[in-house]
Amino acid sequence: MQRKLNESQRFDKIFREISPVFLSVFIEKVLKLDIVESVELKDKLQLTRQRETDTLRKVTDRKGDTYILHVEIHRANDKRMPLIMLDYWVLIYGAHELPIRQYVLYIGPESMDMSDRIEKPNLSFRFQMISFKELPYELFLESDRTEVKMLALLADLKDADPYEVTEQIVKAINEEPVEVSEKEKRTQQLRILTQLRTFESLFEKAMVKLASFFKEERDPFYIKGEERGKLEGKEEGKLEGKEIVVENLITKLGFSNKQAADIAEVSMDFVQNIRTRLAKKA
Repeated sequence: MQRKLNESQRFDKIFREISPVFLSVFIEKVLKLDIVESVELKDKLQLTRQRETDTLRKVTDRKGDTYILHVEIHRANDKRMPLIMLDYWVLIYGAHELPIRQYVLYIGPESMDMSDRIEKPNLSFRFQMISFKELPYELFLESDRTEVKMLALLADLKDADPYEVTEQIVKAINEEPVEVSEKEKRTQQLRILTQLRTFESLFEKAMVKLASFFKEERDPFYIKGEERGKLEGKEEGKLEGKEIVVENLITKLGFSNKQAADIAEVSMDFVQNIRTRLAKKA
């Protein structure tokens, strides 16, 4: 149960990190809302109880209509979703007293199997549900932002080769004119997202082929170690550089021993020794 909770938290964290860019694409291309003004609201709603929303904004469209835009992202089917969204509606309306448009974006690997309404005597409530798997992947892959491109793997790939799509995304991250640390962050996000579609092996293959920012010749820690070795007149500098490369692959990206060994071009034993050493430090 704890492992599932941690996985859910990791996916939530990714969508929160990319939310500003993703939301603009989602609103325009998927929801097709003509928003001209948007103000982010506090995502924690508390009256006698508290709920935390994924996205909550006060928006105004081109017609001059102002309302609350509420988007929830879920990776698992939940039969209680209508009750959850109704609870959100009550809290949001109580806090802002404005019309509310609610959307549930389902990103799970299984088919979406949740109701979008409650129909009871004296109560009729509905919200809109969207399955990411039914959205065309081109909507995201054609974006000029890598954090949006990554989401193509969660969409409808149609007849596209999953590996080719993965390769395009890794290539875009690799060629992005940003610091290596930012590329590492984006790659870590992509690695987690591929788990939703069991594309981990495709990700590993694309990383080994394309991710030159992990090659030792471009790794600043490797270069520093190699230069130190030259100054000392020893070969240990190069070895130290490889050690730091492997440490980065393990600690920053969570790579397996095989992945790290392939990219750093070292033996599995070499990687395992470093992993054991890191475990002792933890």
